[in-house]
Amino acid sequence: MGLFFKKKKKMKLEFCTNNLNQYYDDEMFEMLENLVDELDLQVKEMDCLSYCDECTCSPYVLMNSTFLEANSPEDLMKKIKDNAS
Repeated sequence: MGLFFKKKKKMKLEFCTNNLNQYYDDEMFEMLENLVDELDLQVKEMDCLSYCDECTCSPYVLMNSTFLEANSPEDLMKKIKDNAS
């Protein structure tokens, strides 16, 4: 069987609700939703991901269990896009 039939594994994002509430306004949420739709990503929102020190400092996400952080939600979305392709 060739590579044509190999199903690409869906990227999974895990967000901390507290982190989202701290760094994302309505406009940023909309941009994030559009990105998730565009890249067909799987999203899980958790009350806490146990990255409390990082959570208070910057926006972050776990992407396929890998910690990604950035200076702003826009920068984080760019990192998500770069890592998803």
